[in-house]
Amino acid sequence: MFSLDGFVKCVQKKGLNLYAVIVTKDGERLGEHHWRSDLRMNIHSLSKSFTSCAVGMALEEGLIHSLDDRVIDYFPDKLDAEPGQWLRKMTIRCLLTMSSGHEKPLLMGNTRDELEDTDWVHYFLNQPLCREPGTLFLYDTGCTFLVSAILEKQSGQHLVQYLKPRLFDPLGIRNPQWFTSPDGIALGGGGLHLNCDEITRFAQMLLDGGVYKGERLVPEAYLKQATAKQIDNAGQGDWGMGYGFQFWRCVWPGAYRGDGAYGQFALILPEQNAHICITSHEERSIADILDSVWEEIAPQL
Repeated sequence: MFSLDGFVKCVQKKGLNLYAVIVTKDGERLGEHHWRSDLRMNIHSLSKSFTSCAVGMALEEGLIHSLDDRVIDYFPDKLDAEPGQWLRKMTIRCLLTMSSGHEKPLLMGNTRDELEDTDWVHYFLNQPLCREPGTLFLYDTGCTFLVSAILEKQSGQHLVQYLKPRLFDPLGIRNPQWFTSPDGIALGGGGLHLNCDEITRFAQMLLDGGVYKGERLVPEAYLKQATAKQIDNAGQGDWGMGYGFQFWRCVWPGAYRGDGAYGQFALILPEQNAHICITSHEERSIADILDSVWEEIAPQL
């Protein structure tokens, strides 16, 4: 008999500040626990996985020709000087795998609000590169923002409007809100506001290979690539198992996840035909949240 009691006791013992956990297997909700009302909240970098799905759709629709399209070809008017050899090699694939070639992250957290340059595409593309793009993982919401900017330029729509008939409406997610840049481009890498129940619908679609309630939303071939390891990362534990296209691989065999700051998770366990979704505001150790999942929930599945 499945039970969340052990998980609840574990996170309480560790002093973790969770809001909700919902566990689903074989399309049926096995259990859920709420520490507060299931209100919409900033799901932070879990937003990146939604943006990645939009890329798959745009590829299928021909809005983007290839993941190997050069980024500068979309924004030639944003360059202050003739692009160098490395900038010419930066592709959409590099952005998706967090390997832009920059020395440090450019659009993370509060640093975005401190920028004098309110044109973030211009800012990103005119920062010096220290290595060839595509060669080294460096986590940066700026990469996802550039993907969002490309999607909006090619579709002629704000990312929310582009995804509304393609993803949000089919998932029953009404009127979602998404933070934007000063010039109105969806942040892409953070700032989408959802509740845990809404995240579970997204997770079910991922588990079912891009299909939700019989309707294909995301191309299957793209999703397989996006959720597979595409680049090495040098972190510890669940942050060192490899990175896909805006999805992380997990220590649990075969599992991958969408992952946001302070503990926003859509954990997909294909071998168990299950997913585990969590919302939190844990400022000390989100690794402890995942460790508790692998210790107390996953073995029951």
